Amino acid sequence: MGSVDILFKEYTDVRFLDINKEQFVYLLHLLPPCLVAMSDGIIDKEEWTTLKSLSKIPGNELATDDLGTIEKEENLMLIYKAEIRYLLKNRKKWQSKFFSALQEYFDQNEASKYFLAETLELFRKDDQASPQELDTLNFIKTELGI
Repeated sequence: MGSVDILFKEYTDVRFLDINKEQFVYLLHLLPPCLVAMSDGIIDKEEWTTLKSLSKIPGNELATDDLGTIEKEENLMLIYKAEIRYLLKNRKKWQSKFFSALQEYFDQNEASKYFLAETLELFRKDDQASPQELDTLNFIKTELGI
């Protein structure tokens, strides 16, 4: 059992989430952008808009019928938004575990690594990122080998 599988079980047990592994893997990819957004102590309107947009991306591809037949995409988005808030408040508990799982996941999923790199770049805001955001962005890229 890989670290993603172990973390999936641990996280969904702690959070009482009823999501599948594929939906969880997307959640794994949301923590690093959240850390960049929060690194200067506040999430401004533009950053929150970006984070909310990221929660909409999975849409029909990851939304399963157990989330509701008509509103399944919106329900999945609401789950991700709630988890973004939770992860921001509890980043110390989950950051190293998420990073470790992502590193292992990237070894077998190169496209996933590039997706996260592109996502992180959204927070540079055309060179208007704060020094703290740039430091966090560089730290994350180094930690994850991006």
